[in-house]
Amino acid sequence: MGDGGCDYGSRKSVISGDFPHHDFGELQEEWWPVRESKAALAKRARRFKEYLISRPEEHVAVVSHGRFLTAFMGSKEFCCFWNCDARLIELADDCSIVDSDILFYQS
Repeated sequence: MGDGGCDYGSRKSVISGDFPHHDFGELQEEWWPVRESKAALAKRARRFKEYLISRPEEHVAVVSHGRFLTAFMGSKEFCCFWNCDARLIELADDCSIVDSDILFYQS
């Protein structure tokens, strides 16, 4: 985890043109790391949990890739998600995962 080739994206100017209804204001033009270490990935997952907890919504849909979601869940085993997996995850104020239920997966 963390040194994979799936962690690269399109420039901010490209995706903001493709998705004009989304706010990419906080995103840097080249927002992905060249090679992200496991520690950096874990830190990014923690920051994302903190962001989710700060949101006023009670329910938020998150779409991501397996490496990030594995780090988000704190799993040591890659990958704890299937393609098109859907889960209900409850976060505590300290960013720990209180509960996790698999809603759908396709093996």
